Order: sequence, then C-alpha cells, then structure tokens
Amino acid sequence: MAAKPSSACCDGLQQLAQTVKSVEDKKAICRCLKVGAKSLGIQDRFLSRIPRACNIKVGFPVSVNTNCET
Repeated sequence: MAAKPSSACCDGLQQLAQTVKSVEDKKAICRCLKVGAKSLGIQDRFLSRIPRACNIKVGFPVSVNTNCET
C-alpha cells in the first residue's frame, strides 16, 4: 500500500468534500468511506490518515469504527 493516497484519490476526495451542504451529506460520505474502505481492504490506521494526507477537513473522525449516524 502506498504511504500516501494518489493525487487522483485526493482530488476526488477534495471534490467530494466540497459538495457537503448538510449534516445528511456528512453522514452519507461517512457511510461511503466506511464501505469503501472495507471493500478495498484499507486498514483503519491508514484510513484515518487520509484527510490530513489529502489536506481536507471532513468534520468527523475517519475510522471504520465511526458511528456515522451521530
């Protein structure tokens, strides 16, 4: 696994982060990240580093253990 997400990955996440307009949007993105990480086999310790590596703020802890509904 790469030490840092690719620029294409970060670009996509930055675009996604810019679409957030509501709490429901944040919840949907949270659920999407959790499902995506699980299906791609991304370990939680790497998943939690993605926002900083891509210079984005998501407003919630990024983890497979995050409760997206709160």
